[in-house]
Amino acid sequence: MSLTPIGITFGLVAVLFIAVEAALVRWAGGGWGLRVRGSSQPATPLGWGPATRVVWLPATAEALVLTLLAALWFGSLGHGGWVLVFLMLGALAGGGDRWLRHRLLGTPAGAELKLFAAGLLKYLLAGWLSAWCLS
Repeated sequence: MSLTPIGITFGLVAVLFIAVEAALVRWAGGGWGLRVRGSSQPATPLGWGPATRVVWLPATAEALVLTLLAALWFGSLGHGGWVLVFLMLGALAGGGDRWLRHRLLGTPAGAELKLFAAGLLKYLLAGWLSAWCLS
């Protein structure tokens, strides 16, 4: 597999991850009722610029690792079953963190479940982009 499709896939997945994470940072505090235990008010949502600046580096690093894993999957291991692979990766990436936030910080379970579902959808879309570009 050449570097061109890997680079294109990485760019698309990085844009997807930055956009999703910025939207979650922007909206999670205001609309989904995330509150730390003992706090009476939800967090104030950030603007799009600050939210993007906060998430661009970790989202880009996550996109790079996932793209390289996708290149390995589609380049050598197979093409089928990618939906299940990317759903499991999304569950691994987001499931434990959301459960710990709920248990340790006392955030509402419903809000964490919505964020977990958004993470699964993010990984599923990244898998679709990878399947489209790398297959």
